[in-house]
Amino acid sequence: MMSSLWTRICVKLASVLRWQKLAYQSHRRPVPIYAKAHISHLKLKLHLGAGDINVQGWVNVDARKFEHTHLVSDGFELAEFTDGSIGEIYLCHVLEHFSILDGEIFLRRLRTKLCAGGLIRISVPDFDTILEIYEDSGRDVKEIRGILLGGQEYAHNFHKSVFNGRVLEELLTDCGYVNVTRWTTEEDFGVDLGDWSNKTITSKRTEFSRLA
Repeated sequence: MMSSLWTRICVKLASVLRWQKLAYQSHRRPVPIYAKAHISHLKLKLHLGAGDINVQGWVNVDARKFEHTHLVSDGFELAEFTDGSIGEIYLCHVLEHFSILDGEIFLRRLRTKLCAGGLIRISVPDFDTILEIYEDSGRDVKEIRGILLGGQEYAHNFHKSVFNGRVLEELLTDCGYVNVTRWTTEEDFGVDLGDWSNKTITSKRTEFSRLA
């Protein structure tokens, strides 16, 4: 019994001594310095509301669990990420699922997570285009119901707010974002992602190519 106890004590002491040696060696080792470009390259890129879209090189966050989902989150609190740690954020047809007040709170939270010079890309249903589709379809509400109110096939797919370009720009500016400009998926990602950022909608008479 004593022999077994002594053995465990010796093993514990040896482990402590090894850690002390490693700590001493690390203390003497100079802190590595990286070039600015290297640091920028290492910044996180978050795809919020990724759904079934898997953009390579991005951390996929969604309320539903897919095979490629890295983090399941209902409200995108992002408590797992420190402020100023994220280089880019992409959310496609996500913002309209928040109420007007919650959407503003959400955007302000995202701004604190972005690093200096960070970038956020947002795609939302464009209410001006929705009105065009509505008029072109002979004012058929069924033609715009899904894009205006959400698919409603699962709990999170309900829309609570509407935007056009002017309203979205004003909201972003009020939340502290600067250099707000329109963007295109092909130019920024170099490929059609297969999501709603550039999806084509067809009414009874006309094809509308941009809802975001």
